[in-house]
Formats: sequence, structure tokens, C-alpha cells
Amino acid sequence: MKKRALLFVVFTLCTISIISAKGKIRFCFPCERLQTIQELPVDAEIQKLAGQKVNLSYIHDEYGVFWLAIWNAKGRYVLSDISNNTYLEIDDKMAKLLKEQHSFNVETAELPLSFWKKIGGKLVFLVVILLLIWANMPSKNKAKDIKTINI
Repeated sequence: MKKRALLFVVFTLCTISIISAKGKIRFCFPCERLQTIQELPVDAEIQKLAGQKVNLSYIHDEYGVFWLAIWNAKGRYVLSDISNNTYLEIDDKMAKLLKEQHSFNVETAELPLSFWKKIGGKLVFLVVILLLIWANMPSKNKAKDIKTINI
């Protein structure tokens, strides 16, 4: 039983890159996600520091399978351009401007991720793993050999 499970895990890990490369199943180990949180108004000071019009965004690394985010890491607030192609890290001066002019404190802001990105994907993944373990457990009610008696 343990050998079978170990073989399954090794086989799965070896084929992840092949399947993902063909585009049939979406795997992210990790994928960098950038989402706009707030569109900032045209502000001369922030534009001067960034060099262009920027929006307040949140960037994080996402580990997931299909549409489920199983784990999120390295989350931080950044300033991104309009198309979300490039981003700038927020330094102390920009953080001070955001706090004073836009009432947004980078240090104390809560995570903008949805329930499914924070917890939901982990719950679904855990249920699937538990079901796989339960399905592979041996049954307590083993079939007993029935002897036929000729009368």
C-alpha cells in the first residue's frame, strides 16, 4: 500500500511538467499574480516618483492546480502601470504619500485576496486528499471464505 502511494506521488511529480507544457491541465508552481486594488487619481507627486500613471496593486506568488489556489506566498503591495504589465516596489517615500494623500497605509492594510484564494482552495484540496486516502484504506469487513458442505 505504501509502495503504491509512493509510486503514485513520484509518477505524478514527474509528469506535472509534461502535462502543464501541453496545456491540458493548468499547474502553477509558482505563478506570479498581479491584481489592481485601487485606481489612483492623477497625482503629480506619485507620477513624478513613478514616471507614469500608476495604480495601487497587490502581487503574490500563487501555487495551484486548475482554478484552485492551494498556497499564496510573498504577497506585497506595489504600484503598477495601467496595463498591469510592469510594477514598481513601494519605497518609504511612496508609502508616506499614499498614507497622507490617499488614506492607504501599506504596513497595516489587510490582504485583498478572496476567500477562495486564502482558504477555499486549501479546503477543497484537503477534502480531495482525504477522500483519496480514505478510498485506499483497506476495508475492515473482509470477505470470509465460505465453505460449501455437501449434505
